[in-house]
Amino acid sequence: MRKLLNWGAVGLTTSAILDPVIYAMLDLPIPWLRDLLMLAGGVGCFWLLIRLRDEW
Repeated sequence: MRKLLNWGAVGLTTSAILDPVIYAMLDLPIPWLRDLLMLAGGVGCFWLLIRLRDEW
């Protein structure tokens, strides 16, 4: 479970940051709702990792 949360935290946060850059380079409209949801998921995974660190 810890590896899944770690992957989710890093992957979702990185994707949320790099996705607008890629869309801007391609001159496409940026899907802000999707990026905000990815960022919220990444922050949620980080929060769970910190909250549950003593139980694993």
